[in-house]
Amino acid sequence: MPRDYGYFGKGATGYAHYMTAFRRSGGGRRPYSGGGAGCGCLCLALIPVVIVIYIIVELAY
Repeated sequence: MPRDYGYFGKGATGYAHYMTAFRRSGGGRRPYSGGGAGCGCLCLALIPVVIVIYIIVELAY
């Protein structure tokens, strides 16, 4: 049973074309997403802390 790689063809040649395209497209790696979901949670946690510090500083003067 020959190996069929669809658009890329069959056999060793199809596999070579498929792997070339796969590597050029990033090799299946997920794209970099920046800071991720943790950054939003960190910002939400810091906002109340900054507000409390601001209130304490204002009351002290």
